Amino acid sequence: MDKSTKFVGLLLFIILVTGCTKKIPDIPNRNYIAQLELDSTILLISEVVDSLEVPWDIEEGPDNWLWFTEQKGTINRVHLRSGQKQVMWKIPDVYYRKSTGLASMVLHPEFKKTPHLFVHYVYAQKDKDFNDIIASKIVRFTLAKDELVEPLVILDSIPGNTFHNGSRMMITEDLILWIGTGDVGNNKQTQDINTLNGKVLRINLDGSLPADNIQPNSAVWSVGHRNIQGITEANEKVYISEHGPLTDDEINIIQKGNNYGWPDVHGFCDLEPEKEFCKEHSIREPIYAWTPTLGTAGLAYYNYKQIPEWENSLLLVTLKAQSIRVLKLDSNGGVKDEKIFLQKTFGRLRDVEVGSRGEIYVSNSNLDWHPGHQPWMYDSLPKRNGDKILRIEVAPKSFVSSANKDETFMFLKENPEPFALLDENWNRNASDDEIMSGQKLYFTHCAACHRPDGKGNLGQIPPMINSDWVSGDKSRLIDVMLLGLSKPIEVDGIIYEGEMPAYKNLSDTEIADILNYIRVEFGSSPGNIIAADVLHQRKGL
Repeated sequence: MDKSTKFVGLLLFIILVTGCTKKIPDIPNRNYIAQLELDSTILLISEVVDSLEVPWDIEEGPDNWLWFTEQKGTINRVHLRSGQKQVMWKIPDVYYRKSTGLASMVLHPEFKKTPHLFVHYVYAQKDKDFNDIIASKIVRFTLAKDELVEPLVILDSIPGNTFHNGSRMMITEDLILWIGTGDVGNNKQTQDINTLNGKVLRINLDGSLPADNIQPNSAVWSVGHRNIQGITEANEKVYISEHGPLTDDEINIIQKGNNYGWPDVHGFCDLEPEKEFCKEHSIREPIYAWTPTLGTAGLAYYNYKQIPEWENSLLLVTLKAQSIRVLKLDSNGGVKDEKIFLQKTFGRLRDVEVGSRGEIYVSNSNLDWHPGHQPWMYDSLPKRNGDKILRIEVAPKSFVSSANKDETFMFLKENPEPFALLDENWNRNASDDEIMSGQKLYFTHCAACHRPDGKGNLGQIPPMINSDWVSGDKSRLIDVMLLGLSKPIEVDGIIYEGEMPAYKNLSDTEIADILNYIRVEFGSSPGNIIAADVLHQRKGL
């Protein structure tokens, strides 16, 4: 027997003994945590990476790298075979508070050849009165020798706010960068073609403007949007998902120059005032809408044969509704069927990405600010080991039959109906006990300078009574407590030069109690600051 014959015989013996037919060459071993059963397909769910803090955007890159952003300002990647995680960049000027920070990211379609990566993030500067002047920008990075270098701002000074900044981005085959923005709380701007808020924007990859935009020297492509959270392309159509207020989360097909109605139209043109506005402004209605709102987030198009039940479907992940919605498309690009999966299984879902082999990646978002501000809406969110990115893929039948299904392994099916969503009641004021606690803490930490009656000391310590610093923007007030003040400030036309120390040593609850007390006792605002407000301001610092 020659050496080659012996080698083949030995190889066959190893295969028979080890049962390695269960191994899939292009799929390394997974730590599967759940099985999702469809009509004729079994899907397995595994964790790609954990211990994250609000992963906002997921993008598949070449060479088995999965890129993702975290809202706190990090650009990361994880190797899909080895599990190695790398922090590629920490954005120094990111403004990370509540729903601000580093949001969307997109890779150049030919990333190996042109290794450009684009991110959209919020930044801020303090004015003379310690107010935050908030804006956002698009920055392009280049990957060189496994490092991100040469950050280049290609679109700057997009007006921002502490909420509704958007955003999602994508690059189409013609190498145009599409950006979905939010209304930043300024409803009038969404209908103004000369602003960048509440819009779908298009720019070239060097920051110049495409010649076929709706007007010269403008990035605007469509108007009348509230808060865009997902964007994708399917069958030569561009789809977006956007938050509604309490009604009408939407899926829209985006076309050049169209007006999508916000703030005058919520969802469809079905109310009398909306009908008149729609007629006058040729409003484009959504192809699908939900009331009550789901917290629509990331959006992707699935058209692989690996999961035949989901072919030609939009995959939508939701935050408040904690689910994946599979929206089957008809021949005209409309939604003909909706199915619900993973409901209340992994918590709030922020983004979804379809991989090049038909697998699906999903990120959850349980460490963001909403659960702390709306605890009545979330009876159980899986927060152990932080936020995660999950992989969903077709299960090899041989592996399923031999999977180790212990008590932690979940068997999941389609959710037959949505669970009842609770009312989003934002009007929470401090209790009497919390006000009393704040009073005691005020006398311990603040009264020596600001006086028990809150009148301060002329020229040195500013008064609390009827001061906009007390009754105004609560984010600024929290920042003053956490950071202190070392520069002169002006109150009612008088300059005060006394220095205030920082109180970072106090707990989030103690700071909230103090601030609620002074707002109720000395100001004209309710005691509407909660510990979660302080937590997320502190995290941003």
